[in-house]
Amino acid sequence: CTATDCIRGSNPGTRLGEKMASEATPLDEADPLGSESIDDILKETENLMQDLDVDVSTDSAGMVYQGFSIDSDGEEDAPENNKSNSKVDIDDHPLSDHLLSAPTAPDQTAQMQVGTQPGSNTIAGMGGTQGASNATMDAFKQQTSRFASNLASMAQRAAREVAAATNTVPMTGAPVQGAPVVPTQGAPHPAGCNQQNMSLTNGVQGSQGNGTGFSAEQTQSLIKDHFGDLLPNERLIMFLPNLLHVSDTSGVSYFASNSSGASMWCCALTYYRIILFTTAAKHQLEMPPPAAWNPLCWPMAPFQKCLELPLGCIDRIEKAVYQAGGSSYMGLLLTSKDSGRVIRFTTQSYLETGRAFDSINAYAFPGRKFLGYLFAFESKRNEVMASITVNEAGQQTITIPPTAKRFDAMVEFPRLLSKTSITQSPWVMWGSLNAGYQLSPTYPSVLVGPATLDEKQPESQHVIRQCAAFRSERRLPSLTWCGTGGASIWRCAQPKVGLQGNRSPADELFLRHIGESARGANAMTEQPPVYSRGILQQLTGDYGKDWVPEHGCSLKILDLRPRSAAMGNRTGGYGYENTSNYTSTTLQFCNIANIHAVRDSYQKLCTLCTSRSTADVNWNSLVEDTKWLSHIRVILAAAWETAYWVHVWRMPILLHCSHGWDRTSQVSALAQLLLDPYYRTRHGFSVLVEKDFMSFGHPFHTRCAHGEGRGDKVAPHVATPDEGQISPVFLQFVDCVYQIVQQYPECFEFNTPYLQELSFNIYNNRFGSMLCDTEKDREVAASIRQRTYSVWDHLDASPAFKNEDYKETGGILLMPLSMLLRNVKLWKERHCFHGPKATFR
Repeated sequence: CTATDCIRGSNPGTRLGEKMASEATPLDEADPLGSESIDDILKETENLMQDLDVDVSTDSAGMVYQGFSIDSDGEEDAPENNKSNSKVDIDDHPLSDHLLSAPTAPDQTAQMQVGTQPGSNTIAGMGGTQGASNATMDAFKQQTSRFASNLASMAQRAAREVAAATNTVPMTGAPVQGAPVVPTQGAPHPAGCNQQNMSLTNGVQGSQGNGTGFSAEQTQSLIKDHFGDLLPNERLIMFLPNLLHVSDTSGVSYFASNSSGASMWCCALTYYRIILFTTAAKHQLEMPPPAAWNPLCWPMAPFQKCLELPLGCIDRIEKAVYQAGGSSYMGLLLTSKDSGRVIRFTTQSYLETGRAFDSINAYAFPGRKFLGYLFAFESKRNEVMASITVNEAGQQTITIPPTAKRFDAMVEFPRLLSKTSITQSPWVMWGSLNAGYQLSPTYPSVLVGPATLDEKQPESQHVIRQCAAFRSERRLPSLTWCGTGGASIWRCAQPKVGLQGNRSPADELFLRHIGESARGANAMTEQPPVYSRGILQQLTGDYGKDWVPEHGCSLKILDLRPRSAAMGNRTGGYGYENTSNYTSTTLQFCNIANIHAVRDSYQKLCTLCTSRSTADVNWNSLVEDTKWLSHIRVILAAAWETAYWVHVWRMPILLHCSHGWDRTSQVSALAQLLLDPYYRTRHGFSVLVEKDFMSFGHPFHTRCAHGEGRGDKVAPHVATPDEGQISPVFLQFVDCVYQIVQQYPECFEFNTPYLQELSFNIYNNRFGSMLCDTEKDREVAASIRQRTYSVWDHLDASPAFKNEDYKETGGILLMPLSMLLRNVKLWKERHCFHGPKATFR
């Protein structure tokens, strides 16, 4: 495909232009239910109630009309297929758009079921049966009068809907109704989005089309005055003023019925996020502490001025009836992937609710095949389009220079190889074996292996390829960090052992090359210092034979899984190394839980942090019950042990889990953070993350479900991910880094707000750094560095994320293991950020 085809919105058939505005049908023509018809309905129902002359305030069950129970307190009269009315489908609602605009046929209006007393005749339709008993007629009159009352109520609600859709809601200080907004040319439009239903433009929906009563200039002024400036290239899709209800898990709760009328809540939908803000002045939301109250402990007002949720953070969106403030609302529920946050809001009409639902679905969930619709690409689309050149053959090329790599293998690996302190390094870079990602598609293009295996020799190539074939996903052992002598960290995936105990001579030979090369390098360098037993006991806490390498061991394998999980994988053709086949090696399991346990634990933590009913006296025990901190400690312990074996004993350590891209990335990066002071700088940390997570194939897209929604109420065109593969693995890694930084802040050039900002950018799709699953996808398929901005540039540009107390002392950061693990605590500023209760100052 051409470069233009790869850019979102380049196809004119996928854009929204002036044609939509010109074809928009005015509300008066689209909705035949006018004010005169409503007045007639009201009069007829009043006459009917007077003729019946019965009390309609009884508490008996209501009517069932076309499968919808009207004001019913029970379910006795509901059809078998409609036993519950807690959630009503908008298409079945009597006031839904298609029923209001298309009067029900006479044969359909007779589909009414009336419950009678036991032993009485069943009355079908609206007419009675001659000869029926007086009791039956009384029941019929009572039910009919109740239906008339409910019909009148529905008519009044319909009148309010029509008034809201045709007239500007009177507001104190609200702008007058302006001219229709002319759509901007070239607005992008996601696949699967119904243009006629959404009526979207590159600016705001036309005021005549949605009844907002605000021009584009007035809308932008409202947003700027009460929310702030939007991001560059963050254009508005939809604007909905005068919301009836707004609430979220942080404690915000607004009801238009309780408002004084001097302010309102509005909804602004952009390509990047959904914004809910109030026009109330700041002083109206604040309550200063009384004179005798210490202001340091005075709680902040839970009523915020604005709420925002990036579209990339939305996990699911639902249209549902929910209870709030003692009333029922038909509105939208937005559940976030991040922190379990839930936002609810109700618009002025079902039509606006439907349009907002379609708009958010279309732009939040374009699917894996349409990642170009994410804001990360939209934010740079103008620059990319302007840089396209066409050669004589008609081929289009993007000429904009790509963002510089933080991890450049031709820079970082030579820096590491120079640390071996010997003339000839035992390790060598392989630049051609995986240059086209043909050896291992999920690995970086440049690998590092034993120098005794020359990538240009056919014999060595055969060993390397056979070794890759014996490992899951062809992820063979590859060096990711090295120090003095043979001290090094290697990573790979599990071997294909299976129940039959399969062996690979090439894999066994490859690991033998690593061990022997490390042993030879250690013999050529200065011997490491000899640590006293007391020092090692202080470090390990329980110094014994487990902390001393076995005699003759030249390579230690750390299988990061529990032993039971590794054994279970043998049934699928995988498993773990049999040390009797791998000479001079030892194997140890680290008991780190899999992605499913991490996901379940995080969901429990989110529920705890966003619940109002949490028992605060048991807070610490409840946090521990989620197992989130327990998982953090196990990962930190494995990383600390890796650093211990590498630094104290100068051993090569081989890390792997199942596929070698989740737990392996976490432990490998954390161990390097302890070993190498360069990675504790801002630039070095970005190099570390890009190397061990992005280049070595941590599947960000699969784990974060970028551009995909889930749940049983997503729109038909919305792409849904494999929910079993979603897990906050990278967020868990950032939490582990936080635990180290908060204990030794002076050793890091970045601070905890830096980590918090990084964690908030995991899901929001503002930057392209964490899109796609592999280096191949980013560099070859998506051209991420050319078409998106980098999160690292954003973090480095802010002085607030730099630690002013940083001391560049260098050296290894290997604190006593007990000190590291016993000071693990909940990252309250991150996990309780959207909680309803005050948790941190």
